[in-house]
Amino acid sequence: MRIIMVACGEYGARVVNTVASHGLAPDIVAVFDYDDYSGEFLDDPSSLLPPEIPDADLTVAAGLFGDLNLVAAEIAVESGSKAIIVESHAPGQLPEGLKSEISGMVESAVFPSPFCSLDTTGNPFIDSFASGFGKPEVEMDVKESVLAVRVKRSAPCGSTFYVAERIRGVPLHEVDVAAGEGFHNYPCLASMEADPALGDTHLHVAGYLTREAFKRAAGVPGVHARVNPQECLGEDCGFLCMDVCPLVRLSMNTIRRSVTAEVDPFSCGACERCARECPHGAIEMINPRP
Repeated sequence: MRIIMVACGEYGARVVNTVASHGLAPDIVAVFDYDDYSGEFLDDPSSLLPPEIPDADLTVAAGLFGDLNLVAAEIAVESGSKAIIVESHAPGQLPEGLKSEISGMVESAVFPSPFCSLDTTGNPFIDSFASGFGKPEVEMDVKESVLAVRVKRSAPCGSTFYVAERIRGVPLHEVDVAAGEGFHNYPCLASMEADPALGDTHLHVAGYLTREAFKRAAGVPGVHARVNPQECLGEDCGFLCMDVCPLVRLSMNTIRRSVTAEVDPFSCGACERCARECPHGAIEMINPRP
């Protein structure tokens, strides 16, 4: 697979370095850096195209804001890319109108927000990239504590590798907290501004996804919400808990609709929104932090 990386800023540099350092360096045919460009609006995006663009199968845009994403899309078109990945990690970074425009330019386009929510889509080029970079996934050797960690898929910024290196030796019941601390110490560069589409910040959501990976591997869910099926009246309230969950809004199956609501304890980010909003008081937090 031939990949073109289009990057801007510290976040874009992190993604390029992570992807290149962990297996895809031979596949990268070009890196176009737009650190010198700071505007969000362009009259003519083609004016910023590189003079030479190699043939490629996939274009990946990281750290671009506003119309600069159209430059990445035009690079994809000129390179013959069959697919493009355009991430966003802040509210307003990639307006819906731009997504529609880019979708009309490239055969297959995905817009993970945040980037570490990327999963397979059915497109072979996107899936090849997402097999190693996207929604974090790890494996562990464990007894009472973490003996070894293997990263199967890292957040594209590299935070999963950072956390994995620091979680060895941690008791299993402390993995949830240790993973969250490691993630914030990296530190994550996603925005702390609340995104109306998520009902939370990109940084928080990225943290939930990181913690999920390590909790699942450890087999200990840590802090999570639990629904009392005797008290849940989801049909009456329209399953309000699903409406307010940031991960459900991200199309994750964190809360499932059955006869009552059901929470996946490993996926739950423990934001407590569902517990606060439940009109019937049917949701409680398990193992709450002091």
